[in-house]
Amino acid sequence: MKEPTEKCILFQNAFLFSSDAIILTDLKGHITDVNKAFCELFGWSRDELINQRTSILRAPGVEDSFYVNMWESIEKNGEWKGEIVNKHKSGRLIPILLSITPIYQDGEKIGFMGIEIDMTEQLKLQESMARSEKLATIGRMAAKVAHEIRNPLSSISLNAELLEDEILSSAFDVDEARSLLNSIMKEVDRLANLTNEYLQFSRMPRLQSEDHNLCQVIENLTVFIESELRNNQIELEMDLPQNPLFVQIDKDQIHRVLLNLLRNSIEALTRGGLIKISVSEKVRNVEIRISDTGPGITSEHVDKIFEPFFTTKDLGTGLGLPLSKQMIEEHGGSIKYINDSSQGAVFLINLPKNARLTERKEIVGKSF
Repeated sequence: MKEPTEKCILFQNAFLFSSDAIILTDLKGHITDVNKAFCELFGWSRDELINQRTSILRAPGVEDSFYVNMWESIEKNGEWKGEIVNKHKSGRLIPILLSITPIYQDGEKIGFMGIEIDMTEQLKLQESMARSEKLATIGRMAAKVAHEIRNPLSSISLNAELLEDEILSSAFDVDEARSLLNSIMKEVDRLANLTNEYLQFSRMPRLQSEDHNLCQVIENLTVFIESELRNNQIELEMDLPQNPLFVQIDKDQIHRVLLNLLRNSIEALTRGGLIKISVSEKVRNVEIRISDTGPGITSEHVDKIFEPFFTTKDLGTGLGLPLSKQMIEEHGGSIKYINDSSQGAVFLINLPKNARLTERKEIVGKSF
């Protein structure tokens, strides 16, 4: 029997006395050893865990696809790092920062090592910070709302007084009264739109995701902006896949995002120009690119365009792009502005297809 080497002793001591929870498994996901910190974290004794499958830690609600992707990453990249929720012996759920790496002996892979760090306190701190930021945002929103509604209300009040004077006047002018009434209605509509924007930002509706043909959703947008394009002498060029491209999305939210970006481009093209929309399909996502031949966004404003309430428009709420970003991220996607000196504004949206797994791999026991 070989005497343990100095390196083996060092590894054993590091394993046993580490403050991080460590688990060792064989290639099939059977637990071969755990350290004291692991037992304290999950409530099981070492004897209870040895020879069990790692699925004993699996939290309810975690989909098979998560573990399929995890083990595919380990096979491809040699490791996996990320956040996961595991289950305590009592059933309590524990958010974990997990790192999995293979174990080799004499050049041969013999198992895996998982290092698990309890993220409960960190998440509580993040939630506390998020609440503080939310309160600060509400404060900014309240100030912005007060500022935004003051002018429309003043205009409504003034025009109402003028309308009253006109009605009581002996020389009543129907056209003048109608003009004053139209001004009042415009300001009321403006207030309604402002209210809707703020409510949308503060209370994002839950996603209603279904399979939709993304190309059809984009083509339907032209109905809403056709007159605006024509009146502003703007050409719209679309480069869409010929075949239907089905993506799991909330159609109304994606419609709103794209419509907002297109109307931003229309407002930027004060002397006519060109707007381009292109869609390309990748392996796991689709890419939507919207560009125009306008002046683009200045370098001093680029870093602020997704911040709530930032706007360069006289009558803007500063919520259009932040709302768009929030909606895209709710879909698990991303939106960004691309600096391109050869043209105006360029926005790039990436949306996951959310395609269902067509191949189910054996993952029982390999959960961590």
